[in-house]
Amino acid sequence: MANIIRTDTKSPTLPKAQSKLFNAFKIEPFVHSLVFGKGLNPAETIRPSDIGMNSHAAKSALGAAVSVPGFITGLAWSLCAIAHGQKKLAALQEGLPVASAYALEHGSSMFKHGAGITANNLETIVLASLKAMLALPATAKRVTETTAETTAETTAETTAETTAETTAETTAETTAAAAAAAAAAETEQAPANFVRAITALPHDEAELQLRAIALALGFRLVRIKAA
Repeated sequence: MANIIRTDTKSPTLPKAQSKLFNAFKIEPFVHSLVFGKGLNPAETIRPSDIGMNSHAAKSALGAAVSVPGFITGLAWSLCAIAHGQKKLAALQEGLPVASAYALEHGSSMFKHGAGITANNLETIVLASLKAMLALPATAKRVTETTAETTAETTAETTAETTAETTAETTAETTAAAAAAAAAAETEQAPANFVRAITALPHDEAELQLRAIALALGFRLVRIKAA
C-alpha cells in the first residue's frame, strides 16, 4: 500500500486580539438568532439566502475578525453555500487568515458537500467550527536564545517586540474594521441580518451584544432617553 505523503504546512494559530474579541462576545445566542431568525424549524433546510450575505461580503467578513457578528455571519453563509454545492471550500479559503481558513475547513468536514443542510445542523456546525478555532494556540512570539546578553540588550529587545506586537495588532484591527465596513456596505441584506439577529434576543442579552460590538469597534454605547 502506498504511503500518503502530506506537505508540511504552518500550524494554525489564533491572534491574541481576535481571541479577546470573541471571548467578550455572546456567541451561542447570536448564532441561534442568525440561523432561526426567519422562523425556520430545526429540521427545515436552510439556504445561503436565508442568512443574507454574498460570497464577496462573506470573504471580507472572514478576513476582518474585528467584527465578531460579521465573522460569524460570513462563516455561517460560507458553510451553508458549501453544503448546497454553491461554493467550493478551496475558493472560499483563498486569501483568508489561517484561523479563518481553519474554521471553514473544520466545519466543512462535518457534512456532505452538495447535499444541503438543515437549520439545526448548521447551528451545531457553526458553533463547533468557532469552538475549534478559539481552541487554537495563540500566535507565538519570537524567542531569542542567547547565553551572554547584557541587561540593556534584553530590555531593548523586549521593548521592541512589545511595540511591534502592539503596532501589528492595532494595524490589523484598523484594516479589519475597514474591511468589515466595506463588506457591510456591499450587501444590503447583511446589515438587516445583524439587526434581525440582535433584536430577536431578550432585551438584556441584546444590550450586552451591542455593548460588545461597540467595544470591539472602539465606541461606547450610550442610552438616549426618550423625549
